[in-house]
Order: sequence, then C-alpha cells, then structure tokens
Amino acid sequence: MSKLEIDNEFKEFQEDVDNGKYNSPLEVPLEIWGNSSWELLDKKTLENLLLPFLNFTFKRAVKVMPIYKGAYKKIQKIESFDDFKSIPILVKDSTSNTVGFRNKINENPYTMLPTDIKNNYHIYKSGGTKGTATPTFITPIDREIESRGFSRAFKYAGFKDSDRVLSTYNPTHKGGEEAKEAMLKIGAAYMPRRLTDTVEDVINTIKKYKINSIITTQGPISEGDKVAKGGGISLLSLIESGQDTLEEYIDKIVLGGYGVIDEVINWSKTYEKPIASLLGSSEAIPQAGSTLLQTNTKICNYNNLHLFNGPHYVEVVKEEDGIIVPVKKGETGLLVYTTIAREGTIYIRYAPGDEATLIKNESECTCGIKTEIISDIKRIDSPNDIISTGCCVG
Repeated sequence: MSKLEIDNEFKEFQEDVDNGKYNSPLEVPLEIWGNSSWELLDKKTLENLLLPFLNFTFKRAVKVMPIYKGAYKKIQKIESFDDFKSIPILVKDSTSNTVGFRNKINENPYTMLPTDIKNNYHIYKSGGTKGTATPTFITPIDREIESRGFSRAFKYAGFKDSDRVLSTYNPTHKGGEEAKEAMLKIGAAYMPRRLTDTVEDVINTIKKYKINSIITTQGPISEGDKVAKGGGISLLSLIESGQDTLEEYIDKIVLGGYGVIDEVINWSKTYEKPIASLLGSSEAIPQAGSTLLQTNTKICNYNNLHLFNGPHYVEVVKEEDGIIVPVKKGETGLLVYTTIAREGTIYIRYAPGDEATLIKNESECTCGIKTEIISDIKRIDSPNDIISTGCCVG
C-alpha cells in the first residue's frame, strides 16, 4: 500500500467530531472505519477523538444492557479517559472477587442482547473453551463497520485489489464471514473453501484459479484439529499436500485463530513466503495484527502485532496496588477491549481471558504504523490470575 499518512477525509472527520457533528458513533460515515489514518494517531489524539463516542456508548450500555445496570449505575458520565480507565474490568466467569456474566447467559442468553434491538441481528457464539459458549449479537451495521476495520488489517498484510484470495477459514465463524466482506471491500477476488473440499481439492483450486493469497489457520501441532477454525484445513496440511503449488502460486498468507507456531515461521523464512497474523474474536474484530509493510522489518512480523484502533479500543492492563493500570513496555497484562461503534452487544473493558506482553510503545516501529506492539498472546485459565478487581455485573 502507499505511504501511510493522515488523509484529508480523516482530517475532515476529526474536525466534524470536534464540532459535535455526530451524536453517536453509528452516525459516522462507514468509510471512516476503513481509513488507515486510525493507526497514525498518537494515543492522546486517539483518546480525545474517541471520547464522545465512548461516552455515548457507555451511557447506552448502562441503559440497554442488563449486565451493566447494577455495576455501573453510579457512573453518570465519562468526562475523560482517566474516568474510563477507572471502570472495573468485565469478565466472563465468577470468582471469589467477581461475578461474571456466563452464569447469567446460562439462564438466558438474550441477556447479552441490547433491549433496544428487537430484530435483524446475527448471533455468534464464542469458542466455549472454558465452559458454555457466550453469544454476541451483531447487527448488519456492526458487520459493515467491523469488516471495514478488517479491510485495514488486511491491507497492512499486503492485500490489494488485484489479489485472488482463497480462504480455508470456517465460513460459519464470524471471522470467516467478515474476512470475505473485507476482501470484497479491498476489491480482491475472493473464494471460500467449501466445507466438503479436501486438502487436495484446495491445492487443485489454487492451481486452476491461479490463487495468489491464502487466509487460513494453524494451531499447535499437539492440538491437531480440536478447534476447527479452519474447517479442518490448516496451513501445514496444505504444505504437506502441495508444497510445490504454494511455492509457485502463493505470495502471501494471513493466519488467524492462533499464534504463529515455530514450524510455520521456519517454513516462511525458508521459502520466503510472507505470513501475517491477525487477532480478533467473535466479540470484536479486528484487535491487532502483524504487517507485511516492510519485508526487512524485524518488529511487527509474525507474532508481534500492532494494536488496531476504531471501531474498538484495546488495552493491556495489570493490577498494581489494588488498581488497574496500563502495562509498561516489557510487562505482561490482560488483553481488554471496548466496543465503541457497536449497535449490538456492547463490551465495556471486557477481558475474555487472553494475556499479552507490550514489546514496543507507540511510534517505535519503522513500518509507518504508530500504535503499540504486543506479543506472546496466550489464553489463561482465569483473568484473575492477573487482576482481582473485575466487574460485578448484575
């Protein structure tokens, strides 16, 4: 993609926000969510830009999301990001210190549906690796906003309108659906793998249709296909069945769902096949991603991911002296996100159970993106291993 710089369209958007043009983030022109200028803002400018939208979303969440009514009833308004960062962390599972929301959705999954949304929504369930899968309710405008944000992430990974893209990602997963929509917004040709296609069928498709880019997954070898985010097709299975085809046709690969394992990194370097990793979930897409903006960069590649701004706000936090604070460079903390431009299920400082290490502060990467870089993302048994002051919902 061309040199990254804040364009006139985004500057006009910033002025409109400053002038109070928008009452809600859902009123923002949709193309703004796909604008790469989001990742060129310094932290203070970003937070000032998001603050009126965050305040709107918070007030709406308290009003229409039953899980927040008890927890946040004393908070009337978010005057600053300092106010926002004093809000308790939301967790799924109850502990001795917190009451999560999984027990509530066991009784009624529609607890997660805003009361002002009556119909016309998708229901996506989380993986449910630690218990009952939790639902996220997404409306058509939510999908449109997120897929535009996702298109930004794919552009950072080198995808462009001349690409022919094949995805083996499970099309029933939210990530699979929004990846398709992101590709079409970029202008690329997109082909999903049919669930009945074997690995050999996929290899033959790559050759016949001259596919040059792949979206797929690769979990740890020890886990096999226990979590079939790729519909049973993984990168290593494609390599095993069609190494020569990948060498001849494929010039870039995006992996989702897991960290990039050593076997894949070694293959990528040996055969000079660029690989980027994107982080998202059924609750929020996108959250972070590595890039292929510079082939010689040693910073934001493989498992080193830039945080992505709007339509969500992502934090890495820890507990210190009884309060929740941002981690410092080199520290590991809890990955937390807030859905800012969301009509459906709203998550306020939600910790799904992932930890990450902050390895670079803002503007320390040479690729052009200014956001912080996180790495070593992994699932933890309980967010309270890192913090113990979560949100008591109810």
